[in-house]
Amino acid sequence: MKRRPTKREAVVGGISLTITIVSCILIIHHREYIDQIARWGYVGCFFINMLTSGTLVMPGFGTVLTFTLGGVLNPAIVGAVAGIGETIGATGAYFTGYGGRGLFADRNSGLHLRFSNIMDRHGSKAVFFIAAIITPIYYPFAVFLGMLRFGWIRFFLATWAGRTVKNMVLAYLGYFGLRSILQWLGVM
Repeated sequence: MKRRPTKREAVVGGISLTITIVSCILIIHHREYIDQIARWGYVGCFFINMLTSGTLVMPGFGTVLTFTLGGVLNPAIVGAVAGIGETIGATGAYFTGYGGRGLFADRNSGLHLRFSNIMDRHGSKAVFFIAAIITPIYYPFAVFLGMLRFGWIRFFLATWAGRTVKNMVLAYLGYFGLRSILQWLGVM
């Protein structure tokens, strides 16, 4: 049985969905500026990772940028900045699900029940694991966590930890891999 969202849920979901849609439109319409933002170093890394994690428009671009910047900047800082950027972006997806709970969630569906059981058993560990791997399903995963009313603080902390680990690994792979390639080519 579906229930109508409360006024608060509708407002939160509407704002989150509007920000996501506007971000997608701006990214598509002004794609040439994305390259300029990427040149801003750590600040660009933060914004690009926030945008790519909070929308479905440019999947993978944040990953490539983190890898590349890890090879030319301090990889520990790149990983930390990318991790917090992706976490803030994913928070928008979480709140979209939070606000859309009454519209999208059928509590009796098989998928909803299975997913609820997994989250009841594994909770923050599951969020950390999914956040720590490179996967295109994190955005819908975050939306679903919002629909389930998974605790926002737990979501934020587990996502932050997982995304930071993932981005640290990417940045250090870029540091060692890209640096080796550039030295081999005689550029560094």
